[in-house]
Amino acid sequence: MGLIPDGNRRWARERGLEIWRGHEEGVRVLENFLKWCLDEDIPEVTVYTLSLENLEKRSPEELRHLFKLMSSLLKRLENDETLHEREVRVRVIGKTYRLPSHLVNAARRIVGSTRSYSKNFFNFLIAYGGQDELLRCVRCMVKSKPARFTKSVLERYLWVQRPVDLVIRTGKEHRLSNFLPYQSAYAEIIFLDKYWPDFTRKDFDHCLAEFGRRQRRMGS
Repeated sequence: MGLIPDGNRRWARERGLEIWRGHEEGVRVLENFLKWCLDEDIPEVTVYTLSLENLEKRSPEELRHLFKLMSSLLKRLENDETLHEREVRVRVIGKTYRLPSHLVNAARRIVGSTRSYSKNFFNFLIAYGGQDELLRCVRCMVKSKPARFTKSVLERYLWVQRPVDLVIRTGKEHRLSNFLPYQSAYAEIIFLDKYWPDFTRKDFDHCLAEFGRRQRRMGS
């Protein structure tokens, strides 16, 4: 499953709040969302946490607050007993060298402490862009000099290996915004016309039910 949790800033502005209040509420909902995914035995969840475009266009003040929230979230997850009981492997994916040291250190700790797990996966895309990932794959392929350039060779270098079957996007926008373009090629997409901080368990259940009703033709 893929998640694009959009709309935190607009949620805050419409309530006359500072924008980071929207991000704070968004992180609270995200923690609930991850628990719901474990409750439903969803084996892999990939969250579009911060895009490369966000990294380049957001103000330094907003980014500092976002980085602090992300670091705190990773620290809480590292100490979450349920995460270890369910053997959830956490990965932080993207151009992490562009992130502040405190966030990189928090990422390294949780990645290291869950590295041996393989039952479930939480992937956080931070400083990530889908086109950038594909460009990286091509560079790796050229460097490895395979006998043939094939689909299977390219897939070896993807950061997220499994295809995504369902993408949920909130925020009243109806596009993928450079989110896992290769892995989401045949994904079912559900767009919700509500902001991420307003996302509820009822919305989550609705998305799963809608996914179950759809006929997946996989291009046929």
